[in-house]
Amino acid sequence: MRAVFALVLAVSFAASAQSKDNKPAAPPPSSGWNTPQTVPSGRVPPPAAATPAPAAPKVDESLPLPLSGGEQPQLDLSLLKDTSLCVFPFVKESAAGSSDKKYLEAIQKTFFEVAKDSPLLKDAVLLGDSTTRCEPHDAACVSSVGRMARCQNVLVGSSAAKGNGFVLSVRIFEVGKQRVLPNSEVEQVLETDRQSDVQAWAEGQACRALQVKCAGRIYVDADRRDMSIYIDNRLAPRSFKNPEAIAVEPGVHAVRVAVGQRTSLEKKVAVRRGGFSETVFARQTEKGGLPLTLASDLHGGRPDPSVDVKEGKWTRPVGYTLMGAAALALGVGIFQGQHSKSLVSDAEANYSRNGVYLASDISNLNSAKSAATIANVLIVSSVVLAATGGVLAFAF
Repeated sequence: MRAVFALVLAVSFAASAQSKDNKPAAPPPSSGWNTPQTVPSGRVPPPAAATPAPAAPKVDESLPLPLSGGEQPQLDLSLLKDTSLCVFPFVKESAAGSSDKKYLEAIQKTFFEVAKDSPLLKDAVLLGDSTTRCEPHDAACVSSVGRMARCQNVLVGSSAAKGNGFVLSVRIFEVGKQRVLPNSEVEQVLETDRQSDVQAWAEGQACRALQVKCAGRIYVDADRRDMSIYIDNRLAPRSFKNPEAIAVEPGVHAVRVAVGQRTSLEKKVAVRRGGFSETVFARQTEKGGLPLTLASDLHGGRPDPSVDVKEGKWTRPVGYTLMGAAALALGVGIFQGQHSKSLVSDAEANYSRNGVYLASDISNLNSAKSAATIANVLIVSSVVLAATGGVLAFAF
């Protein structure tokens, strides 16, 4: 059975390659990439001199915003130098999410298109559907497929459901040793399984690993000059054009804006190489909020312009506080004044009755004097506080 399977697989490769050779060159698809052509050897031939392949569209002459190693794992595939690479069909390890055949083929071709442009590789081969029987971690099976396709290495991409997101992973198997190539395996959790997001992730990983210079742009419509734009928590330079076009590597990026100490929530956008994200609109509300809205959520409309924050003056609340303190001081002062008057009245009544001040009367008179002093100080202070508070609350 293994021999029969190998024979059928080899014949399918040859037939596929021969049919592509006999067809006229196909026009590039809507993404701007060329349709891969193969020869019976399974290798991608160089373009003919008479019909050179169109140059990739220039997206931005500036360098893309650097990515942080913690958020976008880096692959080190220097061992691929001058070798052949087969790109295995993208595998879904879970029934959750989309399993459409065109979706899986699109992800596989994303890896393949980047591999074709890699200066590391000698050539790249796109494997057919008959190879999907292998599990994405089965080194023996994947290596067997690569050996029949005459490839030295095989790249396998896969996804599996995990919580509210999906674990996306890619690894390269070394056919001769039937093992994962050292430093060639990486995985990342995405909160979505949308095709555009997965393809952007695949391009980002492939571009970095295979040393292909890739860039796209994130469009941010921020209508205030005091808005700072952050991409994956890194401050992006501003040209103060609207919208801003910020060069980044392909992938799924987190966008937020900040004004002073206020910051927005993050929005995730996918960016393809040579392409653009959907526009992220950043606006400021009168209460200081900084909502972000994706263009797809507006259905062709635009959000209202930003407004100035209506912040109350600091003098008014301070003035009201001082006026409250004045009222409290006045109340305590009046109480102390009444208490002093009561003590004096009691001492005078006892003197009229006894003809002399008793020891307790003398103590009451001393307490009355202290209470009167406190009352005078508090009443004067209340007047000063009330005047100051009134000026701060109403004059400024």
